[in-house]
Amino acid sequence: MTREKWLRVRLSDEEYERLKDYAKSTDRQISEVIRDYIKRLPRKPEDGSR
Repeated sequence: MTREKWLRVRLSDEEYERLKDYAKSTDRQISEVIRDYIKRLPRKPEDGSR
């Protein structure tokens, strides 16, 4: 799988430290943690209704 999209997110110092600490404690990169959370999001309904 090629990853061609970039995401720029503004975080507070506290948010960034929490993310960085969590990634370190789970021995993963920050981007891996974010991708894992995105994978948990519900998919868009097939018929387009909400």
